[in-house]
Amino acid sequence: MGRFGFTLIELIVVISIVGTLLLFSFPLFSGFNLFSDSKGSIGDMVRLINDLKKRAVDQNIDFKLHIDKSSNRIWITNTSMDDEASENAEAKGVQLSKNLSILDVQFPGFQKIDDNEYQIRFASQGYSDFALIHLTKDEKNITLKIEPFLAKVQFIDRYIYLDDCI
Repeated sequence: MGRFGFTLIELIVVISIVGTLLLFSFPLFSGFNLFSDSKGSIGDMVRLINDLKKRAVDQNIDFKLHIDKSSNRIWITNTSMDDEASENAEAKGVQLSKNLSILDVQFPGFQKIDDNEYQIRFASQGYSDFALIHLTKDEKNITLKIEPFLAKVQFIDRYIYLDDCI
């Protein structure tokens, strides 16, 4: 009579091999971003914010992400920079793509302000400011939600208000 099915030993070996392969391949996919747009502008901002949170802890330096609404630019400074280095960082800031514009940035406890420059702090202790970055891409509203103790920024494909976060 022929043998049907697998023995328990065979199943355990196959499951352990598949588990080992998944264990080593998972870190390769952890940085994969499904929300990256074709030009990379929003995806690049998401990756930059995620990287700033990680770099602040790794390098033990506080970083600030500067967002200038009037010029549609962003740049990064840190606590180890002097005034000249900070001005140089601002001069080398990244211009966002033409189809992406900054609407505003909201922080809890503050009224929505019309300032042109916003600063989001990423502390070396592993937390950041809570902020909602509101953007428009091709006339569609988008929100990037930065939470103080979460490692990754949340991409939301609509304009959300602070009240929606509570």
